Amino acid sequence: MRESRVLLPVFGLLGASTAWAADVDLTEFKASSPVPYYAAPSWSVVGSVTPNFTDNALFSRDNRKSDFYYEPDVSIRLDGNLTNDLTYRLYARAQYDAFATEKDGNAAVARMGARLTENWDGWRFSAIYEHRYDFDGVYRDLAFTSDDVMGSVTRDVHVNNVTLSPLLLLTYRFSDLAEARRWRFDAMLGIEVKLDPQWAIVSTPLIEAFWFTDGLNRGRQDQIYSADVGLKYNFASNVSLTTSVLYEARASNVQVRRYRDLRIGPRLDFAF
Repeated sequence: MRESRVLLPVFGLLGASTAWAADVDLTEFKASSPVPYYAAPSWSVVGSVTPNFTDNALFSRDNRKSDFYYEPDVSIRLDGNLTNDLTYRLYARAQYDAFATEKDGNAAVARMGARLTENWDGWRFSAIYEHRYDFDGVYRDLAFTSDDVMGSVTRDVHVNNVTLSPLLLLTYRFSDLAEARRWRFDAMLGIEVKLDPQWAIVSTPLIEAFWFTDGLNRGRQDQIYSADVGLKYNFASNVSLTTSVLYEARASNVQVRRYRDLRIGPRLDFAF
């Protein structure tokens, strides 16, 4: 652990938010089926498994290395209603990236959180608190802990066989590592075009902006732009497989933090 503590400032400067651009998942904010507020809370296990190919395993500007990686992402949730329009969620979530060759790219996160969502005229407004642990390696060395306070707004728009799901999300991160403290803004648009009951074309273009506030990262500003397209097959209402191609690029006022990345692979989503 002593070695890990020595590496913390370097990790904060070079890696705080390097990965996990995908840790905001639009499916987390999808509308749920209406449930009477007096109904008992329900437990569920929700997650995904993603084997991917990337041409930039270390999210580097110059030292680009291709590799395959495996990304499981599993949550345990307790969902309930306070009123007909106000819902809550308590959850614990584990997620990691494990690379076949470039082990320096391995990272993991564990988090616990709570969310309140108000449904108003088709819009969903959420307030979220999340306590998280970021690890260097697959749950090897604890890099830093943080507390994220978030607010979001989203809705679903249906036009014939097309569903559009815009989402705006604002986050501030408090952390025991100064370099990890920052504001983050996410704007994304979920697009699903149903071809038939089983098949759909999906895409989730997004823009993320980061403003770091403390430590060696003070004044750093990053922007991440991402676009993807995929083909989704629904095995059942709670199990689906999506094969997609994603391109991502990060701009930054710190030149060494800029990168581009191409990812290709299937994603199996499940909910029980």
